[in-house]
Amino acid sequence: MIFRKLSEYEVLERMEQRKVVLRKLDKLPLLDKFYLSFVSKYEGIEITPDIEVFGYEKALCENRYLAANYGNISEKVWLVGTSGQGDEWFINRENNFVLFYDHNQGEYSNISQFTCLNISFCNFLQMAFLYQDLEELLDKQGPVDKTLIDNFIKEVNSIHPDLYTTYPYKYF
Repeated sequence: MIFRKLSEYEVLERMEQRKVVLRKLDKLPLLDKFYLSFVSKYEGIEITPDIEVFGYEKALCENRYLAANYGNISEKVWLVGTSGQGDEWFINRENNFVLFYDHNQGEYSNISQFTCLNISFCNFLQMAFLYQDLEELLDKQGPVDKTLIDNFIKEVNSIHPDLYTTYPYKYF
């Protein structure tokens, strides 16, 4: 198997469309256009056990909770998803980069607690589907050889240099 980063179109092909496209997004902040398009047209999705992306309704609910309990942080970030381990994925409201929050840090207190992946939401989904492909391969085949590992790391890093190292969950 050769790992390959999906195009924007191919990413969206893997998503389940909402029954009704949302036309009015006034409850959402001004964020990355791809993200806003995603939540208006597609359902939430678990791509890997470590990457679940919220649909519109769940994103609103989770961000209302964030605003009510962590107002200073909610002004800086928008919660877009979670992992099966209690960690969370955010979009930085200032630059639209995806952020990771490790729940082992406890309560949110400062934006410096978040790890910036230096990628857009679309790039985040491209990365997530690479990890999904890797997990499917590992489930079928078990351990993979160095050539496949190198190909995987190269593809992840084609999204952004050192993204493989920045990604918080390690496979190899």
